[in-house]
Formats: sequence, structure tokens, C-alpha cells
Amino acid sequence: MNNSTFVLNIILKITSVSLLAILVAACSFGGKTKSSQYYVLDAKVEKSDSDKLSNIALGVGPISIPGYIDRPQIVTKTDTPKIQIQECARWAEPMDEMFTRALTQNIQILTKSQQIYSHPWSNASEFKYRLQAKVIKFENNLDGDALLIVHWALIGDTNSSEAMVKNTRYDVLSKGTDVSSNVNALNEAVAQFANDIVKTLEQYPH
Repeated sequence: MNNSTFVLNIILKITSVSLLAILVAACSFGGKTKSSQYYVLDAKVEKSDSDKLSNIALGVGPISIPGYIDRPQIVTKTDTPKIQIQECARWAEPMDEMFTRALTQNIQILTKSQQIYSHPWSNASEFKYRLQAKVIKFENNLDGDALLIVHWALIGDTNSSEAMVKNTRYDVLSKGTDVSSNVNALNEAVAQFANDIVKTLEQYPH
């Protein structure tokens, strides 16, 4: 082993140890090490009594997510332009997949339809409408309250036919400042978004 290789190996080892120390410190408090906790978005809507949309065919996605929340750690927005990244509170799956899945499940419950497909769907999937969305904000503030701002469109079975384009905002008060309460508030925001989608679908032929 030559000197340059030897030095490089030492640098890599020091860097690895330093990174590990930073991560351990980030999940430590008062000398105690905390294990990371993992969270998911889930459907929050209640079952509907209506069968009006039980035969609707809808493709959900693609849905784009802003880069500042497209990370494993849960993010909190401060009163300044800064965000807080919680190293020990993490999402159990990528945000774009989780958001799409939770939204799809909410719509399935509200419509009672077995033809609600999440992107990416198979070539065999056929649907009357397709939902595209761009999430602008999806975050908790320091009090735990959730904010969802989303630009979305319902597109007909021909790509050139847009049924509806909307910009909507959802503000949900959190029942606490702990992470579970914060996630529940985010879940409620997604549920409210699903309710608006279903109400819009009810205005169009299906």
C-alpha cells in the first residue's frame, strides 16, 4: 500500500466516524440515545353512504412533491424562512409514494369505487378521469398545525380535455405538538383534499 492510499483510507475512516457521531448526537438528549421513530400517512375519511361514484374510474397521479419535504426526516416550518429537520422522526417510505397512496385510499373510501388507480398504473388500467397534482406546501408549523397547498387538475380520458383546474389550501389545527399529533394533522389535510376531489367528480359525467 503506498502512502497516498494509506492517507486516503485514514481520511475515509475519520469521516465515517464523524458522520456516525453527528447522527448519534442528533438523536440524543440528556445523555440518552433515542431510536428513530417512523411514521406513515393514512386514510382518515369516513365511509360515505352514497353510491353515486361507485363505478367511477380514476387515475391518481403523478403527484409532485417539493424538494424540502422530499426527504426521510419529518420537517417543521419555523416562523422564519428556516425549517427544522427532525433526525429521529422519519417517514417510513418516500413522500411522493406515501402521499399518493394515502390520497388514493381516501378517494376509494369516499367513492366506494374499485377502479381508483395510483400512479404508476399498469397499461391495462382504464379510467374516465386522471388527477394530476403539484404540492406547493405540506408541512407543520411549530404548534403542530398542518398546511397543505396544492395545484391540481382533473383531466378527461383524452389528454387535451381538462375538466377542472384548481388551487386549494387546507389548514388543520393539531391536537398537540408531539410528532404523532402533527402527522395526524397532515393526514387530515390529505383527507380534506380527497373530499374536494370527490365533490368535483360528482359534478361531471361518470
